[in-house]
Amino acid sequence: MDSGNHQPFYQVLERSLCQLGNTKAANQFLHFYIFLYMRPTLCDTFRSLSFLTWDMLAKGRSVDCQIGEETLTDINILELKIRHSSEIYTRTFSTTQEGSEGADWEWWFTGSSKKWIGFRVQAKVIDFETNSFEHLHYQNKNNPLSQCQILIQRAVESSSRLIPLYCLYSNWNNSPQFTSRYANYYPVQESYGCSILSAFAVRYLQSKKRKPANFKVLRPYMTPWDGLVCCYGDRASDLPHKVLENWKKFIRPIEIDILDGLDETIYHELDGKLKHYRRIYDDIQLIDNPPEHVQLLLKNELVDQPDPNLRSLTVFQERDEPIEIDW
Repeated sequence: MDSGNHQPFYQVLERSLCQLGNTKAANQFLHFYIFLYMRPTLCDTFRSLSFLTWDMLAKGRSVDCQIGEETLTDINILELKIRHSSEIYTRTFSTTQEGSEGADWEWWFTGSSKKWIGFRVQAKVIDFETNSFEHLHYQNKNNPLSQCQILIQRAVESSSRLIPLYCLYSNWNNSPQFTSRYANYYPVQESYGCSILSAFAVRYLQSKKRKPANFKVLRPYMTPWDGLVCCYGDRASDLPHKVLENWKKFIRPIEIDILDGLDETIYHELDGKLKHYRRIYDDIQLIDNPPEHVQLLLKNELVDQPDPNLRSLTVFQERDEPIEIDW
């Protein structure tokens, strides 16, 4: 992803160190510079957390200690709060419904425009032994729907029309440099420590005879998660407008390309419910007010878990864009 010719020098140096193979030095430099000499933007923090997650997984891989996605999510939420204590509101619930189809994470982005955009997210972590996201295509034997189908259903059927997304915690060894024809491509592999992938893209991939889960197959479709919050276009846009623009630029073309590449027989076998959800999904825009549980979180009045499948709820805003609560 090309952010133009106006990158801060610390990002240029960090990228240069990575390209020279010294990713540890790059990560240490990024942490040192941002947190001693400047206030990090969300873009800075998301990029830094990708490196941090990659490094934690590398350490786990080195001692054959698999790390779970809930652990990584909790650490990332903690780091987000430490670095943006006055801009990020978050709540993690201790339990999810027994036998539920995954523990979801809800993201909400807002800014000075008072507009909102929300995502329903499930995290998956790479399995060290297989270098695959083993549970990406999980389906409970007692449920006719896959976990991915349920994620899409929960997101799109919600009153606020959320965008269903996967957050993939990644690390791989001895992988050759790769290129991608998509705009999501970034040459530094550590940037993929926290990656995002459309749930619709996963659903389309599931329809193939061999459901791809290995990182080598999925990697061209994965976008470093900072691609959602960094500025690649109109620098005057506030956070929700920026997120909407980046989603349309980096995420949507990939899922459409996967869909267009399916065999005609497979395409016609996709269930009508999915096509119905797709029509709703295609019309998603910014909204004026978030759902009640988000409003309660901002007022520090959220007591009850709003959804038995929701494990974490996070509201993001950019620095110097205060949230004005007028509900």
